[in-house]
Amino acid sequence: MLCTHCSQSFRVDTVNAQRGKGLSAEVQCPHCFAWLGKSVALSYIKITGFYIGAIALLIGYFYAEWRTVTTPVAILSTMMLLVSHMMDHLKVIEAPEQDDAADEEHRQKYR
Repeated sequence: MLCTHCSQSFRVDTVNAQRGKGLSAEVQCPHCFAWLGKSVALSYIKITGFYIGAIALLIGYFYAEWRTVTTPVAILSTMMLLVSHMMDHLKVIEAPEQDDAADEEHRQKYR
């Protein structure tokens, strides 16, 4: 996984804290301690697109007279699945508090 707050990668088994369950689960980055999560709406769109496409393909395969309807439905639902998958990234839910003294030292270093 890649933290969107500190841009460091970490493995799933190094996560120590988690809150929530299911699609609204959030994990804490072990490096910067920011809470990260995914968009619940995009996850639902992704799951819906997958199942609509799979059902449309199965109906079109077994019932030839429905292929003119199920083929465009399967194509559009697969497009919906792929677009929502590309947009569904980890986002920072709760950023850790920043120490102003450390930030001031960093600024002084480059002045």
